[in-house]
Amino acid sequence: MIRRLIPLAAVFVAACGHDSADTEQAAKPPVTTITVQHETIATVVPVEGTVAARRRAEITTRMMARITAIPVEVGARVEVGQTLVQLGTDDIAANRRKAEAAVAAAGAGRDEAARQAARMDTLYAQDVVAQVQRDGARLQLVQADAQRELARATLEEVETAASYATIRAPFDGAVVNRFADAGDVAAPGMPILTVESAGARDARIAVPADLAATLEPGETITVTAGDGRSTSATIRAVAAGADPMTRTVEVLAVLPEDWPTGISVTALVPAGEHEGIAIPVHAVVRRGQLTGVRVLVGDDVVIRWVRLGRTLDSGEKVQVLSGLEPGDRVVL
Repeated sequence: MIRRLIPLAAVFVAACGHDSADTEQAAKPPVTTITVQHETIATVVPVEGTVAARRRAEITTRMMARITAIPVEVGARVEVGQTLVQLGTDDIAANRRKAEAAVAAAGAGRDEAARQAARMDTLYAQDVVAQVQRDGARLQLVQADAQRELARATLEEVETAASYATIRAPFDGAVVNRFADAGDVAAPGMPILTVESAGARDARIAVPADLAATLEPGETITVTAGDGRSTSATIRAVAAGADPMTRTVEVLAVLPEDWPTGISVTALVPAGEHEGIAIPVHAVVRRGQLTGVRVLVGDDVVIRWVRLGRTLDSGEKVQVLSGLEPGDRVVL
């Protein structure tokens, strides 16, 4: 019995080993690879900039007065013509009354001078008064006209000053800063509020003059904010001259409306081309802080750690700075 069982066991073991080999070979499906090679990659230079609104106004006053009301808070949306600051007008009201009284008095004086001049003209025609008397009456009429115009101009000046007491929004936008409260004394040149326009934002970028010379309105550049958001921004303006101190040219690129003003951004400005290596983004393997790719070596797939650069082709590819050589086969 024992002699007959040994061959059967050997056959059973051999059969099991054959099935295991077939299963292992079947577990290795074919892999899709790409062969690494040099390609032309655009060279870019990172340039710092700031997000800014198209229009920005520092709200100040043209006269010294006490602030009676500021009906808007920081972050409030405002419309053109909306009241932003109300100043006290007690002094203006008193000046208006004085100016109105002066206009009335000057008008009455002018009317009396006109009647006197008319009487003198009649008497002079009848040869009752001398010419010097008629000329004196005419001179008084001219002086009365001047006094009346001066009084009217004073009243207009008071009305103009009264218009300064109500400061209105110069455009549609939002309040981004507030520097005063009701009860404070406002003085000419002292900022009270800051208002920025609604709508598209601009990336204000100080580009070195040699790089700015190659930029034209309508071109697109990649702009990235510190919080990670990124966009392809269209250049809308390039300054005609450079700052003599920094040797840089201001470039404006259009950003989305929801980008907050005042934050710093980095723009990638084109600076020629160079030869490099780029692979699809989905081929990258990440292990914590490490980045790598699967490389086919013979029949084996191994992970090779690489150092990556910037993304290309609208985020579909990424530049590889080190770790790969032309001819390497990267597994997708």
